[in-house]
Amino acid sequence: MADFEGQTLLITGGATGLGAAVAVEAARAGARVAIFDVNERDGIAVARAAGGRFWRVDVGAAEQWATAVDAVTAELGPVRYAHLNAGIMSRPLDVALSVPPIEDFTLGRYEALRRVNIDGVMFGLQALVPHMARSAGGAVTITSSMGGMMPIPFDPVYSSTKHALVGLVRSLGAAYPSGPVRFNAICPGGFTSDLFPPELHGPDSLEPKDVALEVIDLLLRGATGETRLIVKKDVPARAISPSLG
Repeated sequence: MADFEGQTLLITGGATGLGAAVAVEAARAGARVAIFDVNERDGIAVARAAGGRFWRVDVGAAEQWATAVDAVTAELGPVRYAHLNAGIMSRPLDVALSVPPIEDFTLGRYEALRRVNIDGVMFGLQALVPHMARSAGGAVTITSSMGGMMPIPFDPVYSSTKHALVGLVRSLGAAYPSGPVRFNAICPGGFTSDLFPPELHGPDSLEPKDVALEVIDLLLRGATGETRLIVKKDVPARAISPSLG
């Protein structure tokens, strides 16, 4: 099966976890993979495994996007698909999952979280969508989280950034229902990666590959504005419709 044959897929946060799994699975389906990350060592290794290319890009730096997208286009061809996946949590993984006092959340940590989780998506859309619209169209899948649909008491500020992405995807889908670019979101529960606290891992936890296969399906066939939730291994993912109550 080669659904991506001859097409370029750009992945942010592609050096580890979900982004790395998407890179490998998409390459197996014929994609030319471009990986953006600040983690050069792992990013280069994943790009090599996927037969693709790595670029060191800070997704929260608006000025880096245009140059980087031009470089991908020159080397791999126009970007038809993008997985805007880069993200961080605000809670260190070695800290107990307790409810943090909001006054203890530092300005620097807030700005870092917003910069990667929200700015990195907005700047990516601004750089990529005009290119896609001028060519054959395309699709963008954004990594939100189960925490973009429900509370995360141990990391409420992270949850707020993921709620913002769900709202963005749904609003873009409503604003541009006929394309030429489709926008959708994947909202996984905690899966086995370095991003999520070990306390959240269990025998039915998702693996990165489980989520990656849903990302690929969204890129290729997902409806614009679709927000897809996947929570546990062997439990089918499902689209969650907006509700007014």
